[in-house]
Formats: sequence, C-alpha cells, structure tokens
Amino acid sequence: MKAWAARGSFNAGTRFRAWIYTILRHHYFGQIRRERFVGDYSETEAERILTMHGSQEGRLEAADVLRALATLPPAQREVLVLMCIGGVSYEEVAEICGTPLGTVKSRIARARAALSAAIDGGILPDARSNFDLNDDVHDAFLEELQKVAPAQMVRRPAA
Repeated sequence: MKAWAARGSFNAGTRFRAWIYTILRHHYFGQIRRERFVGDYSETEAERILTMHGSQEGRLEAADVLRALATLPPAQREVLVLMCIGGVSYEEVAEICGTPLGTVKSRIARARAALSAAIDGGILPDARSNFDLNDDVHDAFLEELQKVAPAQMVRRPAA
C-alpha cells in the first residue's frame, strides 16, 4: 500500500528492488519507534489501580487519634493505650495499674467515649500541620505504649 501510494516518487531507470526495500525499511523503523511509546495494557491491572483507595486518609485519621489521646486524663489514657494498643486484657491492665477491675472497665469506657467525642467534635490540641508523624504510624502508637507500659510488655506486633 505504501509503495502504491508513493509510486510517483519512483524514478524510471533506477532499481525497483532498492526503492521498495527503502519503503519497507522506513515502515519497519516507524513501527519500532511507535512501539516505544505504547505500553502493555492489562484490564485487570487498570481496574485495580483505579479502585485503589488513597493511603493518606488512614495516616491522617491515625494522627487525629494520637492527637485526641493527648486530650484524655492520664489515668484514662494509660488504660486505653494498654488495652487497645498493647492488646492487654482487663485483668492484666488492672494488675499493671494497681486498680480494681471495675475501675479499669469504667476508665476504658469513659476514655473511648471521650476519644470519640474529641475526634467527632474536632476538639484536638494541635493543627494537623503542626502534628508530624516522622516515622511509621505503627511506631507512633508503639511510642505511646512505651510511655505507659512496662518494658517487657512492649513488642512490635506482627504485620
């Protein structure tokens, strides 16, 4: 088709074979040049990428939880961190804090309610821009656990 379209450029008395190979060569290099800019397309991969949720919202929510923890009274923060971040049972929290089991349960209930109210009401101590998570979010929660837990308790949870 290309040779037929370019038949006007053929000079009579020249080698036809050389002329047709030149057209074929230019066509081949044009295809190679175009293929550099065409990637493989996978429908399933495209669908997965388009439906992927952003990760920044989870990081912001974790920062809000850490900021809200600062609004809790020390006794409530201690039991909530031990229970939720440390994965400690009610009985173990009572033993660590040296308080009765009923007191631990009521502190956790009050702490959860206060934490929820602080996050929902927007009553947080610092602006998000002033609160920087330098490390991984998990490391920030482990730092909170280290503040209140005995040293033998603090361990990195399995991912």
